[in-house]
Amino acid sequence: MGDSTTEQWHDFIVKSVPTLIAINNYMAVDMENNIIIQHHAHNTPYMLGDGHIMADMHLLSNAIDDLAGDPHTVLVLNICAHFSSFPRSYYAYRVSLLKRAVAALLRRAPETKVIIKTANTGHREFYRYNWTYMQSDRILREAFYDLGVYILDVWQMTACHYNEADLHPGPVIIKNEVDILLSFICPM
Repeated sequence: MGDSTTEQWHDFIVKSVPTLIAINNYMAVDMENNIIIQHHAHNTPYMLGDGHIMADMHLLSNAIDDLAGDPHTVLVLNICAHFSSFPRSYYAYRVSLLKRAVAALLRRAPETKVIIKTANTGHREFYRYNWTYMQSDRILREAFYDLGVYILDVWQMTACHYNEADLHPGPVIIKNEVDILLSFICPM
């Protein structure tokens, strides 16, 4: 659940796993292995792209409240980029809604894996600087530090890579991020 950077993960996984069959742009299934992968875009602020319908976009906290959770459920959350031109207090409020929903989910299903993806770096537009992303990243980490969730730190991966800086990193970075995600989901 989150922004277009988690959507990049979704698309990468769907393309990389031959047993996954795309149902639409945001859901794929593997019936043989009982796997469903679904991307939920967060509600406003969001810049609608291809395939996004405003009526399908809900507050992520409400979507999390609808999850039953169990040992086979993995929830990945990321929100950052679309909030960069809003006050940090508004971002902190939205993160607090997520924290409350995640805490409730973990109370009713403590075996659910929750993974928080940190912000990517690399945006160069005048109103979106890495400084703003770093502030958002701190708010996100502080909100979730005591809940027993995994923090998947991609900040350094996107800041220090030899690829050109881009909020939507290239395939090599996405693969590295997904590899780390899978290490949280399927530890050896």
